[in-house]
Amino acid sequence: MPKDLKQRLDKLLNSGKVHTSVELKKWLGDNGFEISNRCIDDYRHKFERQLDSVRLATAQAREVCKQFENDDEQMQTALMRLVQTRLFEILVVANEKETSRKKRTLAPTVAAVNVAALARCASGLVKAETEHRKLVEHTRAGVAEAEKKVEEARAKGLSKDAAQQIKAVLMEI
Repeated sequence: MPKDLKQRLDKLLNSGKVHTSVELKKWLGDNGFEISNRCIDDYRHKFERQLDSVRLATAQAREVCKQFENDDEQMQTALMRLVQTRLFEILVVANEKETSRKKRTLAPTVAAVNVAALARCASGLVKAETEHRKLVEHTRAGVAEAEKKVEEARAKGLSKDAAQQIKAVLMEI
């Protein structure tokens, strides 16, 4: 199928305006592409499953953001856990497929590139989480040091109001 036609088909499926494989087959025929009912039905179901997965992930991410609206560290951790959970689910499904097919053949059902990509993704998540934790610790240490200096300045004559304003600015960091 030509790339531009596939993109238009995906937009049509995404819009929800066409609901049956017969309608899709007719639309494709009107656009110069013939396809069997089974092929278009398989494609439609696969596309809808992927779209549902994206919608679910988006809804979950929104809920995490809403739940941890004022706590970036907790939000970051929750989002990381969500992604890690999805990666684990992918690996479990891949392992189940491989195990069920091992009886017939020893060839793996998941390409080595895909497993390597998942490993890189997991490694990237761990690295991002570690870097985020270091940044949070560094920021907290900097704020604590600045607060200490404000208290020292207050002891040397800085007004209580000025000290509170400086601390309020530090807490925004």
